[in-house]
Amino acid sequence: MKRADVARLTALERKALLEELAAMVATGELGLGEASRILRSAMLGMDRKTFAKAMKLSTSVLATLEDDPNANPTIETLNKVFAPFGGKVALAFPRLEEPPPLDDEKLRRREMLRAALAKSRRRRRSAGA
Repeated sequence: MKRADVARLTALERKALLEELAAMVATGELGLGEASRILRSAMLGMDRKTFAKAMKLSTSVLATLEDDPNANPTIETLNKVFAPFGGKVALAFPRLEEPPPLDDEKLRRREMLRAALAKSRRRRRSAGA
């Protein structure tokens, strides 16, 4: 998923993509850092330095969030990172019943998000090498 692909989505399609990303975080399929990386790189097309500056965060705080699965960001940091997308940190409890199976559209959105994460990781590795 490229920034141009996201730009072609309707507002409802972008909202559905964001909701699917949140669902993946809620189920543990993605971590908060991975969600941050997807949103920053694929949705906004921004590098870390630019995004961190815009969000009034240090680049190292953003890098730790995105790269360290054991990162322990503050709620303030998370709210700053997810605010441009309409997101905020909230308390949620897991569902007691099994969720319904994913339809083809949700499966497609999840695959797009996973591909965006994989692409941003490859780009980061090649830039750091």
